[in-house]
Amino acid sequence: MPAWVPPVATYLATGLRTTALLAAISIGASIAIGVLLGTLLTLPSRLVRAVIRAYVEIWRGLPIIIILFFIFFVLPIIGLTVETFTAAAIGLSLWGSANMAEVVRGAVQSVPRGQTEAAAALGLPWPARMRYVILPQATRRALPPLIGLVVNLTQQTSLAAVIGLLDILEAAQRSIERLTLTGGDTHAVPILGGVLVVFFVICLPLTMLSRWLERRLH
Repeated sequence: MPAWVPPVATYLATGLRTTALLAAISIGASIAIGVLLGTLLTLPSRLVRAVIRAYVEIWRGLPIIIILFFIFFVLPIIGLTVETFTAAAIGLSLWGSANMAEVVRGAVQSVPRGQTEAAAALGLPWPARMRYVILPQATRRALPPLIGLVVNLTQQTSLAAVIGLLDILEAAQRSIERLTLTGGDTHAVPILGGVLVVFFVICLPLTMLSRWLERRLH
């Protein structure tokens, strides 16, 4: 085994832990906020829908890299300084929750209207109708796009490297630079190949699960 492999592997493992934690936080926050906002998008109140729609359209319409730059570089100008990990988690969560809200809204509105009318006829208030009748049925419809969003967010964590977060991609880049300076050989192919394999192993099973669920639920 080449002498450079163990220290590089250890360094990449540190970056992988950061990537995994960032993905877990971003996915959890996106689902929690997105389910709430997507459900509220089905309220009869036009004001509530307009406010949430503005949130969704703003953060869905911006590239993630622009959101990260805004949070990390622009907010400090007005006195709001955040560290790299927090900035990355907030940026990914804003984008993810906006997309998740659209997934939930579409799933809720795809439930036959008769289900809502039947629940209302039983005297159930709106929160009870959503909790016991609509959301359980909407969950089945939302699962395939939800898994697709999880895959997308996991892949997009690599963009956190642009603001200096030591994720697995940034760790790979620094390892390549260090090996180039010390030995003259970048070893870029095996290092970046290892990063590719990590993302492939994580994302491929989820993609296959999403396709399987889509076929089965259809």
